[in-house]
Amino acid sequence: MYGAYLRKSRADLELEKTSGVDTLQRHRDIIKNTAKYMNITISKWWEEVVSGETIKDRPEVQKMLLEVEQGKFDGILVVDVDRLARGDTADQARISKAFAFSSTKIVTPTKIYDPNNDADEEYFEFGLFMSRREYKTINKRLNRGRISSVNEGKFVGSVCPYGYSKEKLKGQKGYKLVIDEDEAKIVKIIFESACKGTGASNIANHLNKIGSKPRKADVWVSASIRDIIQNPVYYGMIKWNYRKTEKRMINGVVYTSRPKHKEFILTQGLHESIIKKEVWEMANEKSKIKTGKSVKKELKMQNPLAGLVVCGICGRTMQRRNYSSGHTDSLMCPLPHCKNCSSHLYLVENAILDGLRAYLKEFKQIIIDYKDEQNETNLNNDNKEIIEKEIEKTNQQLNKAYDLLEQEIYDNDTFLKRSKQLKEKIDQLNSELEKYSVESKNKKVQKIKNVIPNLEKILDDYSTDLSPESRNELLKSVINKVIYLKTVKGRGHEDEFTLKLDIKL
Repeated sequence: MYGAYLRKSRADLELEKTSGVDTLQRHRDIIKNTAKYMNITISKWWEEVVSGETIKDRPEVQKMLLEVEQGKFDGILVVDVDRLARGDTADQARISKAFAFSSTKIVTPTKIYDPNNDADEEYFEFGLFMSRREYKTINKRLNRGRISSVNEGKFVGSVCPYGYSKEKLKGQKGYKLVIDEDEAKIVKIIFESACKGTGASNIANHLNKIGSKPRKADVWVSASIRDIIQNPVYYGMIKWNYRKTEKRMINGVVYTSRPKHKEFILTQGLHESIIKKEVWEMANEKSKIKTGKSVKKELKMQNPLAGLVVCGICGRTMQRRNYSSGHTDSLMCPLPHCKNCSSHLYLVENAILDGLRAYLKEFKQIIIDYKDEQNETNLNNDNKEIIEKEIEKTNQQLNKAYDLLEQEIYDNDTFLKRSKQLKEKIDQLNSELEKYSVESKNKKVQKIKNVIPNLEKILDDYSTDLSPESRNELLKSVINKVIYLKTVKGRGHEDEFTLKLDIKL
C-alpha cells in the first residue's frame, strides 16, 4: 500500500501570483504520473498549505508519520525529499527513523530511497540536510528583502491592520496599505473616544452595542482596542520586528513566544494616515496605564485550574475570578458577552477529579476486556482479511477511474465525483481495519497501562491542603485540557455544567 504527501510552501504561494499555476495540482499530476509509470496505486493522500519550519507546525505530516511509524505503507510518494522536512536535526532524525524502522520507501519521480539500503539512507539524510541549508538561506534572503521593503514604506505583513487593505504597487514589487473606508470609521471612533479618556473596555462595549464587529471575532475586546490605539500605522507609519519570535527550551521542550521589543523598525509608510499624529499621541497619553512596579511575577498562583480549562463556546482559556466581598471564587470565560455561564471554582475542580476517577475505572475495564479478546483472534483475522480484500478491490476501481479519465470516457466532473466516492470508501474501510489491527490495539492498551498508575497516584495525592500550584501541576501531568460548557445560570443550577476531559495517553 502506498500513500502520497503534498505540501505547498510560502515560496510556492508567491510563485503562483505571477505564474497562475496551482502548485498542489501540478505536484499532484507529477505524483500521479509517477505512480502510473511504476504501476503503484495511491490509497491515501496528505495535502497541506503551510510554511511551518517544524513538524509540530504541520498537522498533515504528523498524521502521515504516525501511519508510517505503524508500518501501514510500503512507500510514500513525494515530489522531492525537501517537501518532507526543512526543520532542525531533531525533525530530520524523526523522519529518518520513522521510515527506517518501518522499512517504508520514499518514492520521488527521480529516485526511490530504500531505508534498508545504507547508500540510500545516507543519500536521503544528506538530502534532508541540504534542504535545511537551503531553507535557512532562503529565509535570510527573504528577511533582508522584507527589511528593505519596510524601509521603503511598503507593507510586507500577511494580515493588514484593521482599517486597511493592501494593493499591488504599480511598476514595482511590493504592496502598500489602502484605507478601508468602513473600517476606518470605526478606527476614528476608537481614537476619538480614547482622546476623551474613555477606557478600552468601555470603547469595546460601545462598539458591540452599535453592532460593530472586528474581522475575525463576534465581539470587540479591550485587548484589540489597545492594540489599535498603540499602533503607529494609523498616522502613516510602518512598524516591523516589534514582535520577534523567540524560542526557549524548558525540560527538553521548545517553546516559542512573541514578546514586545523596545528596538524595532519604524519608518514613514507609503499609505495615507487615518488620523493625525497629534491625535494618536493624545489617545496614547490618555489611555496610558499608570506606571508602577508590576507584582505579577511575585504573586503566587491562586487558580489550581490555570491554563487547563477552555470555554466550550469561544475556545478561550477560562479564568478565576475572586470577589472582594468574600464570595466564593468562580471560573469564568474572559470574553465579554460570551454565553458560557460561570461556576464556582471548587465545583469544577471536584467535577474534574470525578472525571479522572471515571476514566480510571474505564481504563481498568479496557484492560480486562482486552485479555478476554485474545480468544477472538481468529475471528478478528477473518474480518481483517475481508476488509483488506475490499480495500484492494476499491483501489482497483479507483485505478480504473483514472484510466477512464485519460481515455476521455469520464469528464472531469464525473471523475471527481466517482474518485471522491471511492476515496471516502477507502478511508472508511481503513478506519474499520484499524479496529482489527492487533499492533494498533496493543499500542493503545500499552498507553492505557502506562497512564493507570499515574491516575491512581494523582487521585491518592490530590488534596485541597496542597497549594494551588501543586494541584495544577498534578492535573496537567495527566490532562491536556478540559472543555467547559454551561448554558444556565442562577441559584439551583450551580452544578449544571458539562466537562470534556482530554487525557494524556
